[in-house]
Amino acid sequence: MMKKTFRNQHRMLESFGYEFLVTCPSCNHYSKVISLGDPSPYVPRTSIRFVCTNCGMSKELKTKSNGYNQSIISYGSQWKDGVVNIGGSYDWYFGYSLYLQTPCCAHTLWAYNREHLTYLKRYVEAELRESHPYYLSVESRLPAWIKSSKNREAVLQAIEKLENKFA
Repeated sequence: MMKKTFRNQHRMLESFGYEFLVTCPSCNHYSKVISLGDPSPYVPRTSIRFVCTNCGMSKELKTKSNGYNQSIISYGSQWKDGVVNIGGSYDWYFGYSLYLQTPCCAHTLWAYNREHLTYLKRYVEAELRESHPYYLSVESRLPAWIKSSKNREAVLQAIEKLENKFA
């Protein structure tokens, strides 16, 4: 029987940032944060919209620009209107909690959207993984507890739990 393999696609986390599935801060229902222009967080003055189809709440912002015609990007936890805040179990623009997150192995497993979740699943279930990933790629930046073969079953169960949110 052939072992499942994963070939590095060298995708950066930013490539999944075109859509965030989030929990509405008003009604706790599944909702979305989407880019209305270029989905790259580095492009300034992009319109970003939050929409909840359950309660009707919506919000829009434009990313700010620095003096070098780039978006203002932060890696902390202070949300300011128009500042892109990359990383973690929240959307980059409004700081809303991700819909796709669950406890796993004493940590939190999270994904921005279905495509991101599928990518993680393919990586975790692979018994053979291509070595030497691009240093900024998703696979190179995954925490050790997700990469560990001893946690494979637990992580796959957590991914399945997140996939069932769509059922």
